[in-house]
Amino acid sequence: MTDECFKAKQWLRRVYVITKRVESNERKLEVLKDRVNSATAKYENTGAGLDRDAAQKRREDALYDYIEQQGKVDRSRRLLAKETRKVKRVVKKIDDEILADVIDFRYVKLLAWSDVADVIAYSKPQTYRFHARALAKVAIILREEGRLND
Repeated sequence: MTDECFKAKQWLRRVYVITKRVESNERKLEVLKDRVNSATAKYENTGAGLDRDAAQKRREDALYDYIEQQGKVDRSRRLLAKETRKVKRVVKKIDDEILADVIDFRYVKLLAWSDVADVIAYSKPQTYRFHARALAKVAIILREEGRLND
């Protein structure tokens, strides 16, 4: 694999990396949602006095953390959409439909290699060969666009 092909592959992998970040942020959001609900229930069941003040503080802290995490989820989703659009624009410029499909299924739809091979109806070794050719084409497109160092 040439250096340009390696850089092209790394550029394409950004969608996968960002997808994992989105999933992680969404899992954290669910944990914080449970924490907010728990803190709210404790607050509502607390009598007067210091316990109620402490419960109110926990509830406010939980809500603040939840809102902050929701912002992270929103930002990561916007970044994922932006990067996915970039990859799709490059895929559309690939002049071979099978090669374009390999890149789309692997780097946009994030399919496993065996699934990519099944969908394009070729063997896994042939799919890997298509992938190598597709990476070379992506590298050329990125070089022409000046994105290879993005």
